[in-house]
Amino acid sequence: MKFYFLFLISFAYFSVFSQADKINVLFIGNSITYFNDMPQSFKEIADSKGDSVEVTVYAPGGTGFIHYYIDPNVYNYFREGTWDVIILQPGSNESPGYSYPISQTLMEARIMLDSAYKYNPCAKILYYEITYGIWGNTLTDITNYNNTMDLIRANLTYLADSTKNFFAPAGEVISHLWNENPDSMFWGSYGDIHPNYKGSYIIACAFYSSVFQKPSFGTTYFNSVDTAEAEYFQQVSDSIVLNHFSLWRINSYNQSVYFDVISGFDSFSFENLSENYDSLQWSFGNGQYSNEINPEIQYEEAGDYIVNLDTWFHGCQASQTDTIHFSGTEIEQLVNDQIITVWPIPAKDFVYIKSENTDFNCETELFNVIGEVILKTKDGMIQISNFEKGCYIVRVKNMETGNVSVFKIIKE
Repeated sequence: MKFYFLFLISFAYFSVFSQADKINVLFIGNSITYFNDMPQSFKEIADSKGDSVEVTVYAPGGTGFIHYYIDPNVYNYFREGTWDVIILQPGSNESPGYSYPISQTLMEARIMLDSAYKYNPCAKILYYEITYGIWGNTLTDITNYNNTMDLIRANLTYLADSTKNFFAPAGEVISHLWNENPDSMFWGSYGDIHPNYKGSYIIACAFYSSVFQKPSFGTTYFNSVDTAEAEYFQQVSDSIVLNHFSLWRINSYNQSVYFDVISGFDSFSFENLSENYDSLQWSFGNGQYSNEINPEIQYEEAGDYIVNLDTWFHGCQASQTDTIHFSGTEIEQLVNDQIITVWPIPAKDFVYIKSENTDFNCETELFNVIGEVILKTKDGMIQISNFEKGCYIVRVKNMETGNVSVFKIIKE
């Protein structure tokens, strides 16, 4: 499968965990999982991005589902009942179906999942799509590798659909990078299925994007990979994972919570973009609550308001919280600790945009009432003196984090 990689990525970030939580992650795999301490790299990336993670790894060498599903140690880990995320890696030859038919691997997966969910009913459980090894970089080698990766992707998709879970497409990311440059090396050597340090770093980035559904780009953790190369790996991983959720079945079955805010002069509209929930409740920080899907609220007094959306799915709760600052002359929105300020409102000649926590590195678009983009800039100022009076929408995208804020302004 070929992916057309775009540096300008457009997607929403779904919340799967409360930001205040420490996320407990269990990896069940083999040496492909533990080589170069990949789970620790995943933890370091998450921690650097503000997501506190603890990882536990059980990965006996040379094993697969054929071993895990009868291993008492696996079930002892499940019985701990403390896991927020459980990652299951099929064996190297189970993944393409070379050693056992995928129907047998599915049977083994279902037995493990039955126990995992019994003791961890709200855990996010996903599969690890590995990358197969390569024997060289000739046309025949490339064809054989891609054929095997097609089998692996088809089998992981089958497992995900059959058990209503999702998978981390780490193999797709490395496949893309290697097909882009077959002289590159992401394994220990030709004929070795184990990733080298670059391969493990790429895999860790793919796991971060898959588990947290946010970009790995911007992490300060590079694990000995050259900075420019590491950032490129991050961008490729983010593009493949986050732009193709449906292919990896991310949010096809699992619960996620996310909302967007459209800010007006004296009102706020909330767009619920959550997936897979039975019920929901909003709280707006002023004593008001709502069970509407897409509510609108007016604040009477200036101040900071904590807006929270809770969703429930089969008894499991997921939450997203944003803080909004409202005043009569300016509007601020706090998204993932990043305050964006737009003022003055109403405005006559200029509208100013400020990012308080970092140097301004945002892209701003101005839309008219029919949704046409009439201005685009990377400056912190919009000149509106030549525009007609009325309402306009300002969309501000933080180029470092990908977070997007949307505001309504009035030209007087």
